[in-house]
Amino acid sequence: MERVDEVRFTAIGEVEVAHTEVELVPGDGEALIAPERIGICGSDMHVLHGKHPFVRPPLVTGHEAVATVVEVGAGVSGDLVGRRVLVNPLVAPGDRSGDWRGAINVQEDARVMGFKLSGLARTRTVVPAEQLHLVPADLDATIAVLGEPLAAGIHAAQRSGGRLEDVLIIGGGPIGLSVLLGVRREGAGHVTLVEPVASKRELALELGADAVFAPDEADLPVKHFTTVFDCVSAPATLAQAVDVTRGGGAVVVMGVPGTVPVDLPLPRMQRFEIDLLGSGMYTGADIDAAIDYLSQHPEPASHLVSRVFPLTEAADAYAAVGEPDNVKVVLSL
Repeated sequence: MERVDEVRFTAIGEVEVAHTEVELVPGDGEALIAPERIGICGSDMHVLHGKHPFVRPPLVTGHEAVATVVEVGAGVSGDLVGRRVLVNPLVAPGDRSGDWRGAINVQEDARVMGFKLSGLARTRTVVPAEQLHLVPADLDATIAVLGEPLAAGIHAAQRSGGRLEDVLIIGGGPIGLSVLLGVRREGAGHVTLVEPVASKRELALELGADAVFAPDEADLPVKHFTTVFDCVSAPATLAQAVDVTRGGGAVVVMGVPGTVPVDLPLPRMQRFEIDLLGSGMYTGADIDAAIDYLSQHPEPASHLVSRVFPLTEAADAYAAVGEPDNVKVVLSL
């Protein structure tokens, strides 16, 4: 038996670091890992505050994780031991060969660590080895942990179907800025970002946005953008997104929707063939692309990390996410 420290959401609004004794022996196809950094995501905060559409406390949190491989089970290469890895938290059981798209991110029975599965914010845990993506040894763990949200941004950029001539991103938090990096990686033309916090608007300009606005000063041209990425997904932002998308364009929903019903301008969407697309996860290829991007551009990506807290101060870390100027808050285990 081994003592493990883990971050638990014990109830809505309550965070604690708990201790437990568990037997950690990797089985066939598994690996024992020691997480080094855990990124805190907006979707984690939705769960913590009881606003996530699918998940509620209590649970062990954490789905953005960089770790070191400690031990491997049968059928897993011993070369993994001692290597730094990024964990893909999206797990689909069984044989996926019969899936109509063959993509894990659209599997109805897929589950995410830290949501429907136990999370990664633990000092030791066992995971399927196939979920692990190698991280270059010279890439700092605090930057590497950005690979998970960046993978989501890269995947969302590709969901646009190449309609990136004139892009609008609504929301400049970690996901909105990851989308910004994703669309720039895909060769976007002009990129506009709307965000209420001044420091995040300034960061967006540093990361490649051509224009930034606060919501109350954003007099956006209607029927203008080829793709709008809504990283807020409130009723008002979704209505605005459709209004400013030109015919034949797309609205990509990236923010976690709440439970309030949303009315959309369907007559305009139907008449002018505006696509409404969801994007919330990614594929293994997206994760590899994100790691490669971070390896080549570590300095600008590092500006996304606002604060790093030790595991013992987990409650303070989750509280800090709510501070307007913070972008990505990270736990160091």
